[in-house]
Amino acid sequence: MNRSQKSAWFGLTMSPLLLLLFAWRVFFIPTPSQLSNLLLIPPAFVFFVSLFFSLQKKDKVDLDERDKCISRKALIAAFSSIAGLLIGACIIVLFIAEPTTSIPILLLPALLYILFFVFIIAYTVAILIQYSWANRGELS
Repeated sequence: MNRSQKSAWFGLTMSPLLLLLFAWRVFFIPTPSQLSNLLLIPPAFVFFVSLFFSLQKKDKVDLDERDKCISRKALIAAFSSIAGLLIGACIIVLFIAEPTTSIPILLLPALLYILFFVFIIAYTVAILIQYSWANRGELS
């Protein structure tokens, strides 16, 4: 398993945990306070610091052209998934709220958080699927 696959598995396991923490913060803490806002900082810090150190770790083999091509295709898939989701979310909000009314301000950061998690999950799943297709003919 190379560095891309390890970071993809890490992102795939940590993203739902951070999404659950965000959902817990939004839905189960009724009044926002300074303490409840600070609850999101330590897990996000641990996630990004461990991701940084996992990417800085040098493996025996650097990325070759196949790995770069897989990463590029995964980025295209992730960006296209969030573009479709963002367009769909804006159209839904337009039809529900109508142009003359307003929407709650907390909807916009929630939408950005959800788009971030969808991007990470789509990127990691695309990487893992492409590596499984590439290794289908090889013996492990």
